Amino acid sequence: MTDAKRIILVHGAWGSGKSWGPVPRILARAGFDVVTLDLPGHGDDPTPPGTVGLSDYAARIVAELEQGPPALLVGHSMGGMAISAAAEAAPHLVRKLVYVCAFLPRDGDSLLSLKKREAHTIGAAVRPGPEPGTTVLDPDIAVDYLCHDASDRLKAEVRTGLVPQSNAAQTDAIHLTEARFGTVPRAYIRCLEDRTITPELQHWMQDQSPCAENLTLNCGHLPQMTAVPELCDLLTRL
Repeated sequence: MTDAKRIILVHGAWGSGKSWGPVPRILARAGFDVVTLDLPGHGDDPTPPGTVGLSDYAARIVAELEQGPPALLVGHSMGGMAISAAAEAAPHLVRKLVYVCAFLPRDGDSLLSLKKREAHTIGAAVRPGPEPGTTVLDPDIAVDYLCHDASDRLKAEVRTGLVPQSNAAQTDAIHLTEARFGTVPRAYIRCLEDRTITPELQHWMQDQSPCAENLTLNCGHLPQMTAVPELCDLLTRL
């Protein structure tokens, strides 16, 4: 498998590796070596989510990067924070960073500090989680922000796939340097109908941290559910 054929997919907040839907399977059929992670405290990972911070996400990604040649590292939503931290830790293991309607931070940013730049969106669905230091989403409210453009069947899948989320992972400030993170090529896929991270915030982040490639999809916040062929096509060309 060549370097250009390895792809690591990193999910967003309140999600897991399963949040990528059919995308891994389609990319694998196209000949790519695809890994979908469960970040610590998510999905099948047994770590209590209330104990997890952004550095734990980065360490999990770096451990996967070390298993093979430099990879296309793709982050969705909150996954943008995680892949940025991983690239700072191990830039030589990342072929390119790809942000899919994702948080693209500057040094010192946190997810929460970036989210505060826009009007209240997904926050309307956030509720206290099952253990201290976590939150969950009210699924009936969240789906209108996450996937208003999805079918009823897909909305049901999204509802059942939501998991508790670590607070610290969203409030931890990231440390990025030009000498490490800044050396890794970046691409951004902006979703023009996104109600969770608005297109305006996505555009602002792109302005603040320019990417070599800037692409768009006409969909909401979950292109891995509602714009699968289009998303897969872009990823195979990056």
